[in-house]
Amino acid sequence: MTAGKMTLTTILAFRLLAIAGAVLLWGVSLANGTVKALILAVWHGELSNGISLRRSYTGFAPVDLPIALLVAFFFYGTNSTDEGYQLFLIDAYSTLQSAFVWLYVEAARPGGKPYWISRPVAFGLLWQCLGGAISLPLYYAMHLRWAASINVVRVRNREQAAAIPWSFTLGAVVPAVVGMSTTWFGAGSRTDAAHQLILGLWQPDPLWVAAIQAGISSAIAAAQRHPRKNRKRQASNACCWVRFSYLLAATSSALGHLYVVYRILTSNDRAVVGFVRMYVPFLFTGPSGVGDDVFVYGPWLFLQYDLIIISLSSLSWAYCLLTARGNRSRIMRPGLALLALSAGTITVGPGATVSLALCYREGKLADKLGE
Repeated sequence: MTAGKMTLTTILAFRLLAIAGAVLLWGVSLANGTVKALILAVWHGELSNGISLRRSYTGFAPVDLPIALLVAFFFYGTNSTDEGYQLFLIDAYSTLQSAFVWLYVEAARPGGKPYWISRPVAFGLLWQCLGGAISLPLYYAMHLRWAASINVVRVRNREQAAAIPWSFTLGAVVPAVVGMSTTWFGAGSRTDAAHQLILGLWQPDPLWVAAIQAGISSAIAAAQRHPRKNRKRQASNACCWVRFSYLLAATSSALGHLYVVYRILTSNDRAVVGFVRMYVPFLFTGPSGVGDDVFVYGPWLFLQYDLIIISLSSLSWAYCLLTARGNRSRIMRPGLALLALSAGTITVGPGATVSLALCYREGKLADKLGE
């Protein structure tokens, strides 16, 4: 099979994965009543057990209603109602949040690129609204098609590169830690109303990441006294910042994943904190032991499918990038890449593994065209 045909086959596979994600996430959620329950919760302003649902955050209904839907969706997974659900979400977030780094690095690469590749905030909003299982495979298909048509080189824009770890930490990691803090402080550490307000502020995090990225990169550019001098040094600094961002994302993902693994291995109640219950989806019914509360089993089942496809598609994307033939020889042989990605997934989790793979790749890319 030629490289061109292989690229088209790979792109088609990612698009089919996005379609599968849509069916498993939204088809199942429609079938088991999750979508209906969420809409009615926002309509009536009430969750299960008589808990009031906040419906106003900005005073602008087109913004407030989607936020309220997301708050209803994530409420019972973040308020320590179910320990297994809460821990599962920590692992899921630690994987997905790293994608901010992956997408913003690719947006900063020199040269022309597709409109949407240069605007990662669009995919962030898409995964926040529809799920990473739909957004990320679509992004990977578009990215691989673009990457196959050019000679990919290292990021050279120091301003954008230096802003990435800040936008990731302040816009993605900090909100997630604050939102999930009932894991460590207990459900009684905040009222339901306060928790909903925190969730509501957290949900637009793709916008927070984009705003911080734009603000810090602009500030760095404005602070430069001689922006045209030492371009080679600036390009080298950009590469260092990019690789640092990847390592930061890998550390964040690994810590979240390993913390959850530790909690599973040391749990005395495997019926609540167990691998199968937390991660293995059952087609329509969701995890065991949650009763008939659709606000618990519905979103949890949705996110189980979501995490599987996010992990599978992200690892496949990393594999394609490591083994692609560009202006240089392959960065890694296919067999070795498969072994490395598999070993990393088993030990530190898929999010950290993809970040480490991309960090390695960045060091192997040419510094500029023609090298």
